[in-house]
Amino acid sequence: MRKFIRPALIAALGSLLTPQALAQDVEFDFSGSWRMRYETLKNPIFPATEAQRTQSNDRISSRVLLKGEANYGNWNATVEIQDSRAFLDDNDPTLKSSQVNTLEPLQYFVRYKDFNEYVKAITVGRMAVDHGSRRLMAKGVYRNTINTFDGVMIDTVVSDWNVRGFYFLPVSRFPTQSQLVEDNKRAFDKSFSERKYFGLYAVSPDEKWKIQNVWFKESDSEELATKNRDLYTLSVDYSESFAGNWKSNIEVIGQTGTARASSSASDITDLDVNAWMVHAHLGQQVTESTFLRAEIDFATGDNDSADDEINAFDGLYGVRRFDFGPTDVYQGFQRSNIIAPGLRSVTKIGGEHNIMVGYKALWYHKVEQGEEDFMGNQLEIRWRYQVMPELRLEFGGAYLMKGDALEQGDYPDDSQFAYTAFLYKF
Repeated sequence: MRKFIRPALIAALGSLLTPQALAQDVEFDFSGSWRMRYETLKNPIFPATEAQRTQSNDRISSRVLLKGEANYGNWNATVEIQDSRAFLDDNDPTLKSSQVNTLEPLQYFVRYKDFNEYVKAITVGRMAVDHGSRRLMAKGVYRNTINTFDGVMIDTVVSDWNVRGFYFLPVSRFPTQSQLVEDNKRAFDKSFSERKYFGLYAVSPDEKWKIQNVWFKESDSEELATKNRDLYTLSVDYSESFAGNWKSNIEVIGQTGTARASSSASDITDLDVNAWMVHAHLGQQVTESTFLRAEIDFATGDNDSADDEINAFDGLYGVRRFDFGPTDVYQGFQRSNIIAPGLRSVTKIGGEHNIMVGYKALWYHKVEQGEEDFMGNQLEIRWRYQVMPELRLEFGGAYLMKGDALEQGDYPDDSQFAYTAFLYKF
């Protein structure tokens, strides 16, 4: 794939950036953003000992994005740089390359638009992609780093459906060693031909139906230790508005294939995978400014590591913050082995204020015989204040009243989390 992408990218850039084009018709655009966030947590969510981590953790994270685009007729060339760092953090084992990615080429791709009436865009290169519900593939917003992929993406129209086809090699972030991550050291990220992510995403003409077919295949190599996942995932997402101000949504995702229990080189046993998840919500515009909804998230889990089947749902390259609360320092809950009904309200005031309040009750879907399954009650709040077009302030937090399943280890008390951030765009 890389042998194809690089020559295509160079050739396309060469045709776009000729001296004549540069002198006459190329339009350039530069933009960027800087986000700084402070987070503090007392009492980790999941059971831990003093030897594993401290009771309290503070972190300052910074993310700078710099993006340049060149447009010439139907051609677009984009380059984006990401610089994500963490400070103040003291020996927190949850600090990984998902929060730190120093001075990294995030995107570099060429896109040709409006090829004909059926093909709307062809994109080749490294790209960050949001599509669908974002539960299987997403850029990431709250998290301090962004998922990227090397590959090809084609956007088409088929019988009035918008259909996207993609063939990607997911990009792995480096370095991964804990001390190097903590010191904000850098190393170029890379993709591997042994790990592939490809499929189709279709949206109906009325945008009520969204369907995804995704294949994920990986295998070990000298540089890559994997669980040898070979997964097929099908998502069907349906939204409907009715009775004036009611809105509903349901997404059902099924997953099948094979995988191994671990990435150890000595683990060579392929296990059958059968897993699924459901998200559903029903809500109403209760006032001119406030939308209130009831919601439930359900993802299968596994309570028997000795059998020949894996039932834990794999979220692949999706994000979870909008369903389960903050990530990074708070860590929060995975979209796997969970049952989580709840309520959520979003209030928008004057285009400047956006206030979200959410509640979740959380259970494990499967636990070992005799183990507790209730994780607790989580209350979350987030307030975004658009001070000016370029500057947004954000304040938020979460309080987890731990249930019996989490009242263990050296920190059985309730988890208390708060954060504050600013985002400046230019």
